[in-house]
Amino acid sequence: MTIHHDKLAYGRLARTNEEVSEERLQQMLKELAEEENADEKDEKAENEKGEKK
Repeated sequence: MTIHHDKLAYGRLARTNEEVSEERLQQMLKELAEEENADEKDEKAENEKGEKK
């Protein structure tokens, strides 16, 4: 398998050593928690639908 390093074709890659501020980390954690809560609510709703049938 050949790995191509053509930035024009594939775009630029994000830096792997990007500095992340404490504020940005907190925002990311908040977003993850919200997604997790939404997933749990969806699963609970699906389980309730299955029990009612």
